Amino acid sequence: MTLALTIGIGIPLFILFIMLVFKLYSAQNIGWVSFCLVWGGFGCLASSQLNTYLLGKGAQIDALVIFLAPIIHQTFVSLGVFFVLNREKSDNLIEGAVYGWAAGLGFAAIDTIKYAMAADSMVMEAMTARSFATTLVYATAAAITGLVMTQFYFRHRANRVVILLSGLGAAIGYNALYNWLVNSQTDIVIPVIYGIGGLTLMSLYITGQLRMILVQLGVQKKRADGLLEIVIPIGVDLAAESNFQELLEKMLVEAKNFCNADAGTLYLKKNDSLEFAVVRNDTLKIAMGGTSGNEVTLPPVNLYDNDGGINKNNIAAYAALTGEIINIEDAYENREFDFSGTREFDQRTGYVSSSFLTIPLKDSEDKVQGVLQLLNALDTTKKTIIPFDQNLQQLMTSFSSLASAALEGYIQEQKLRSEIRQLKIEIDHAKRDKQVAEITDSSYFKELQQKAQELRDKGKGTSTLPLE
Repeated sequence: MTLALTIGIGIPLFILFIMLVFKLYSAQNIGWVSFCLVWGGFGCLASSQLNTYLLGKGAQIDALVIFLAPIIHQTFVSLGVFFVLNREKSDNLIEGAVYGWAAGLGFAAIDTIKYAMAADSMVMEAMTARSFATTLVYATAAAITGLVMTQFYFRHRANRVVILLSGLGAAIGYNALYNWLVNSQTDIVIPVIYGIGGLTLMSLYITGQLRMILVQLGVQKKRADGLLEIVIPIGVDLAAESNFQELLEKMLVEAKNFCNADAGTLYLKKNDSLEFAVVRNDTLKIAMGGTSGNEVTLPPVNLYDNDGGINKNNIAAYAALTGEIINIEDAYENREFDFSGTREFDQRTGYVSSSFLTIPLKDSEDKVQGVLQLLNALDTTKKTIIPFDQNLQQLMTSFSSLASAALEGYIQEQKLRSEIRQLKIEIDHAKRDKQVAEITDSSYFKELQQKAQELRDKGKGTSTLPLE
């Protein structure tokens, strides 16, 4: 009895202690780890009771041990881990795996104690080896369940149901195969090797997941650095611009340079059309609008077709009406939009219009003021046309917000200036009327009026006297 308790409880507690030393969990969540440990032990007892009941109903012992026990085990683990994650509001992969691991240790502890008490004649070395293998397998299988349950808990993660079901299937299968090996009376070394191998594979899987997380963190850091070092300073410069044409030109040129695009167009929305404000194309040496001195000769883009529907022949019009950012990797492969006009332009000029990034410019009320369209992102080394990557798209979304704010601020400032001028004119008129009224209502002015009238009357009287 003492040996069974020592081995059954000692090995799981020792493993948990090692995990604490290596900071796989901390003192802050040791309570939840302990809960999962006890929960796993309770799951083992419940599984044992169910097996006893089913044996009384004529079920086969091998079927119960090999197939049913792993299913019950992983069901208990998944429920326990989900409960903890839901209470903690955590989506940490490592924590989910640790909670599952702890539940597996609890399950293994009770299973080892029961087995050791039923096999008193078993030598200590064999008992220890079996306990070690059982602990590894049960804990590893439960850790897999905890891991996929955490991924399932990521509400934003794609295919989370598929990940959960495949992970549960792997954990149950891994556990069931171990039970079959043990029941087959094979050399105890084989289950031990099996347990170590499973732990190794799970560790590699977690390492891969962590690597993906680190890559994502790197992308986020790059995005944040770009926002702080490039986008925000550009936004400040735009906000300080006082000349409207220079503001429009700077919006397009800065965006084009930032994305290393070969061409770009800035449209301004006017009624039911988009008017070309600034056009730049480095390859074709086209520069219209802005401070170029060249008037834009291109006709406006209609937002609606002849039937009143959304103009899908032009992605700038579509972006203006829907407010969506549109990233086209290759216009010649895209079937969602009609690029016949683009292809006709390419045939006429020899240009190749491939990748597009079209961003609506929205004001503070979420109304579209215009559209910024970039064309043909270029590889910085080979100068070949490439798609606009998602990181650039995110940064350009931030850029467009700053540019829209600058444009809206300029328009509001000009509107305010116009209102001030109008108010000044009205004030001048009112002041003049008041001054005129003050003059005409004065006694001096009235005396002048009276004298003038007397002079007029006297003049009339003199002209009527008879001549001698």
